[in-house]
Amino acid sequence: MPAIVAFPTVVQNLLTEYGDLFTNAPERRHFAEYLTGLFIAERKTVSGINREFAVTGAPSPDDG
Repeated sequence: MPAIVAFPTVVQNLLTEYGDLFTNAPERRHFAEYLTGLFIAERKTVSGINREFAVTGAPSPDDG
């Protein structure tokens, strides 16, 4: 199964609307990953959602 490499439009729209409720970029990213997983993952568990995402390497500098 292909891995998730980008957030769906609906999740991007929710980030725009609710992103200011989160303190920093890692919190916003976690919110987006969790929502994406709930929409897309076959298994709606933490490990099932985690398996759906592509591993892209080291975190970016703006994730801190």
